[in-house]
Amino acid sequence: MSGPLPQMPVPTSPTLQACLEGRRNNLDFLRFAAASGVIISHAFPLSLGKGTAEPLDALTREQLSLGRLCVAVFLVISGVLITRSWERTPDLARFTWARALRIFPGLGAMLLLSALVLGPAFTRLPLADYLASPDTYLYLLRNFTLNWPQWDLPGVFESNAFPRAVNGSLWTLKYEVGFYLLTLALGLVGQLRKPVVVFGWVGAAVASLVTGRLGFWPELYLYFGGGVALYLWRDKVRMSPWLALACAAAWLVMARLGYSRIGTGLFGAYVVLYLAFLPAGALASFGRWGDFSFGIYVYAFPVQQAVAALLGGPTEWWVNAALSFPVVVALSALSWHLVEKPALRLKDAPPAPLRRLSSVGVRVTALRPAGARAPESR
Repeated sequence: MSGPLPQMPVPTSPTLQACLEGRRNNLDFLRFAAASGVIISHAFPLSLGKGTAEPLDALTREQLSLGRLCVAVFLVISGVLITRSWERTPDLARFTWARALRIFPGLGAMLLLSALVLGPAFTRLPLADYLASPDTYLYLLRNFTLNWPQWDLPGVFESNAFPRAVNGSLWTLKYEVGFYLLTLALGLVGQLRKPVVVFGWVGAAVASLVTGRLGFWPELYLYFGGGVALYLWRDKVRMSPWLALACAAAWLVMARLGYSRIGTGLFGAYVVLYLAFLPAGALASFGRWGDFSFGIYVYAFPVQQAVAALLGGPTEWWVNAALSFPVVVALSALSWHLVEKPALRLKDAPPAPLRRLSSVGVRVTALRPAGARAPESR
């Protein structure tokens, strides 16, 4: 009788698809770390004034701050998870409603606290004048709709080292939502496919090399599109430590040459996903208390400005970061448990107007060109 058949070795470099199908990952920790990195990045100008350089500026020839790099991390992860969300549930109403619930309840609560609690506490104006000013309420409207950001509230933070701005982090939300809508549009017409995504991804990089400029939309699409492209090739892409090291080295070379943003889109996306799916240990359960990353991101700037105002003048960056961090984490925990998590429980029950709109999406989907494949449902 022959002996037992030899066991096949377990691959040391699993595919991205295998990683996504697993239940353990470091995504919650990575998002928390990225949000915390934004606090450190903003601590430099908020403590010492506009134009204050941080260490990463010198490494990247002032092209990429730590905060910008952390935004790239968010967008790479978002590119993967948002595309997967559409492929799993290609329904206009449910997709749109879930994305809206992830952004707007938490954003709305933060804006109300900023305008009606923080503003009255720090304004130089008499309270009656502050409450009577149209800009107090336009701050709520403009920032909630994302398209016309208003950075200041009447009389607030005017003497800070970084004057007047109440929440400079909100500028990225318009682009995040824009990429949600782009994913939805491509999905509806059957074009959320490799050639289309890669054309846009590579095109953004090439255009920036030719023109020497990189606007916000193409730059941020480099990061988001990098996540989308890797997701679409998830059955081919292997999570290899050697490839991750090679991509990190390539990013470093491009950063020293002054192309750090392009390098972040072309090489950084792989590194982000490798870190997200390293053999998960204690970090895999990091999110058991909740996902605080969005709250940290939107509350950090106003809290750091409040700390700067209370300290009464320029301070070291680490003082601002150390004093702000526990307050920001506490507010983000309250935001998650009292606002964001309860809102997300409603994601499978979109309102009737959205469900009616979804029927229009079904008709659009039916008009796909011949040969276009429907998204696979996983």
